[in-house]
Amino acid sequence: MLQDRVERELAAFGAAASWLDYRLYLCRMYGFLAPIERALADSPDLAQVIEDAGARNTKAALLAHDLASLGVDRGHLGQIPRIAPPLLDELPEALGWMYVVESSTLDGETLARRLSPRLLSELDGAAAYLHCYGHEVHARWRDFTAALEAYVDRADAGVCDRIVLAATDGLIRLHRWLAAFASSALTQVRASRIHA
Repeated sequence: MLQDRVERELAAFGAAASWLDYRLYLCRMYGFLAPIERALADSPDLAQVIEDAGARNTKAALLAHDLASLGVDRGHLGQIPRIAPPLLDELPEALGWMYVVESSTLDGETLARRLSPRLLSELDGAAAYLHCYGHEVHARWRDFTAALEAYVDRADAGVCDRIVLAATDGLIRLHRWLAAFASSALTQVRASRIHA
């Protein structure tokens, strides 16, 4: 599954990351999430399915905080490359993309644990995104998927397919967006194992 591949690449990144690698990862995630959050904010029906959609739609701000803690001037955030925003003018597509955003939170705690032996001081002030839901990450994920399933159960035929297509598109784009970065991290991991 594509989501598993993204998770494996992030896990490998954590094994050999420097603080500059971590900052680049946060920049890439900011460039991915900021346009998506803007598009999700323009989907007014989203809160009818995911009641706390607005409260969940704050990860770009957490990334901006973390980047500032790592020395990125807030005035330069606008210069970070971003994906082209997805067209989320209908609810099923917005839900599919929100699935991608929410599923990415599940890896935050694992990534923080993998990074902490190497980057403890950096993570002390720059891990708001990785810990966005704290100890409630799995409960928040269950709440999200339960609301999504309840919506699909009462929706017209074909809605589930549209959500899955949108989520697949989002996961593919996330994988591609992180691919060059993850490939560089994997090369570092392999090199560190050879020299160990």
